[in-house]
Amino acid sequence: MNNENVDYAVLRNYEFYPEFRHDIDLVVRWNELPHFISVAKSCAIDHGWSTLTKCDHWDRSPCREHTIQILRFYSVNPPQYLQIDAFHSHLVLGLPLYDEDAMLCDRIKDSRGFFRINEHVENFCRLLSIARLAGRKGAEEKIKRYSARALSFWENAPVLSAYSESLGFPNILTALDHLKAGDLRSFKKEIDRQKRAWLIRRVPLHPIRAFKMLFNRCGDYLRLFWLRPCGFDVRVFASDEEQRTRLEQILKKFTRDNIITIFTLSRNFRNRQIVRERGGIVVVWAPEHDADVSINSRADNDSVINALLTLLIERHPRLFDRRIAAN
Repeated sequence: MNNENVDYAVLRNYEFYPEFRHDIDLVVRWNELPHFISVAKSCAIDHGWSTLTKCDHWDRSPCREHTIQILRFYSVNPPQYLQIDAFHSHLVLGLPLYDEDAMLCDRIKDSRGFFRINEHVENFCRLLSIARLAGRKGAEEKIKRYSARALSFWENAPVLSAYSESLGFPNILTALDHLKAGDLRSFKKEIDRQKRAWLIRRVPLHPIRAFKMLFNRCGDYLRLFWLRPCGFDVRVFASDEEQRTRLEQILKKFTRDNIITIFTLSRNFRNRQIVRERGGIVVVWAPEHDADVSINSRADNDSVINALLTLLIERHPRLFDRRIAAN
């Protein structure tokens, strides 16, 4: 992207570059998306990825600010995965706190060669992310990491009060005191209160545009909540309890390797809905003639892994597929 002059910046989770976890979040200028996708496809080909797919579940909103272009790189042998999400704003209750220009303004050239958003934007967004994650099961490590980064930055940047006031969050220091004290509940409550106050002040500035964006945002959430399109049901036949346990171990390895974020073998409806919402795998036990994957004593781990990867890959349009080229 540097060589091709694509206007981008990494949003977060770049600390261990070139190692990443599940995904890379970028802001990419809207009119450069075709160029960005072309670069991604070239990288997939040049660096030996098996396939590159495009998930368009967050790319259907009429509002540019609400869309996310999601590219997914898969390697079959060995199993590897990387997701790149291209954003165009940072939203607060459906309206942009930072638009594309604001997020790309004063971007920083990291010593390792990539561009990232400036640290004031990054660490203010990080405060909002901590509040969003507070109370979510499994988010403790991320909250701890984000809190350390945000507190370290703002303690050495005395302009927080003036900066936050310019954004429409005049009382952010109150929330920061709660975070310093480790009181996440009060921190979240204060941030949520200030977000609502910000929205009330923001809507009258551009009422028609604001109501249109809020209406579209509600439509996006209703569509995604109802359809839960990123979630993935896999019909599995397991010959006995030992094979079910083996499948569970394979799926746990998928989560450790960041190929998926979550899965469930539970029959509980609520658990399944949560996993679907978060784009994970829901195992549905099925008879052998109706199964997507069969796991028995004759099926080794590699064959089961390849079957699951094939299902994951083929649920989205493919921009590049080395497997087809090889065939």
